[in-house]
Amino acid sequence: METKEIVLYNLQHLKQLVFEVTDSCNLNCNYCGLSKLYDGHDERLGKKLSFEKARLVLDFIFSIRDYSKDVNYPINISFYGGEPLLNMKLVKKIITYIRQSKFQEVILGMTTNAVLLDKHMDYLAENKFQLVISLDGNHNNHSYRVDHSNRNSFPRVFKNIKLLQEKHPKYFQDYVQFNSVLHNRNSVEEIYDFINHNFGKLPLISALNTVGIRKEKTEEFRKMYQNVNESILNSSNCNSIEADMFINTPRVLNLTKYIFIHSGNVFNDFNDLIFDISGRYPKQTGTCSPFAKKMFVTVSGKILQCERIPHYFSIGKVLKDRVELNAKDIANKQNQYSSKIISQCDRCYLNKECPQCIYNIEDICNENPECSCFCDEKKSKKNREMTIMYLREHPEYYEKIMNDVIIK
Repeated sequence: METKEIVLYNLQHLKQLVFEVTDSCNLNCNYCGLSKLYDGHDERLGKKLSFEKARLVLDFIFSIRDYSKDVNYPINISFYGGEPLLNMKLVKKIITYIRQSKFQEVILGMTTNAVLLDKHMDYLAENKFQLVISLDGNHNNHSYRVDHSNRNSFPRVFKNIKLLQEKHPKYFQDYVQFNSVLHNRNSVEEIYDFINHNFGKLPLISALNTVGIRKEKTEEFRKMYQNVNESILNSSNCNSIEADMFINTPRVLNLTKYIFIHSGNVFNDFNDLIFDISGRYPKQTGTCSPFAKKMFVTVSGKILQCERIPHYFSIGKVLKDRVELNAKDIANKQNQYSSKIISQCDRCYLNKECPQCIYNIEDICNENPECSCFCDEKKSKKNREMTIMYLREHPEYYEKIMNDVIIK
């Protein structure tokens, strides 16, 4: 149950602020979550976020954090698009403003397609941006990422990444990550081999988003979609991929969640160690408490909990002269959506480890929505048996998970 107090606490302790600095993109990727394949996002009109709106949000966050004396960690300021390198003028202006403000410690981040990386890499390296580069593997693997003339962007992207690696090797090693989308033109094995061989990195690999697909695009989506876990299992070097990528593979992640929830050997602090924690995991959806993880500001000034939520679920707005957020209304709105499926949650065997965000339930706006993650006793028992069997096959993973993995 969300409350006004919880929402305000989350705002005061905000960990990440993400700006969509432009909705323009120099690529026209076939499967993009903001493309014609999907519903739920505002129309792409070539807009740029204004500095005035960004400044209002920053001032709002700076001021509200002043009231919380126990906030002693830096905030992550990230830039998103579209393609954020198309609006570097605003990015630089925001950073200058932050540097001059009373809020000194920040961690900078950006997700980019790397097409313009050669023009801005010196600035990104100098300011130690945590950079996530979108790359789907080799030339053929990457062929859905095309420009507006339908040309594969791979040659330029690969050249720019190599230039960054050669020009700023220390920065590349410490601050650059790769994000790859799995589809019918690549595989986990191909992505893993290509990025590991060429850049010495382990990619983050995700399947195509299954939520919000336009009805007339369903068949096109089905042809492109590929399951991450199935792709790993079909790899010739499945065990080495899982060992290297570890928590970023589905089976290891499921095992980690199982151990954290059911082992009784996980404690967040000394209070958990001393007192009874049997009720620590109440029945709930997998929906984040508003602003517990981040705040996302769209190019038009809409405010959402994150960039993965459809834009029509905005919970605030940046106006000409102020940020409009009502903590009580935000809490009530989320509680209203949650109440629609709580009866399903009560019967679900995943209710202590639910992965489902209510805002990504297709019919959550309807009277009786159905959660696609619902798990009955039979399915739960099968999943549990598979998890235990996997642990028996890899007993060394237990110690590694307990020692090395931190879930926040």
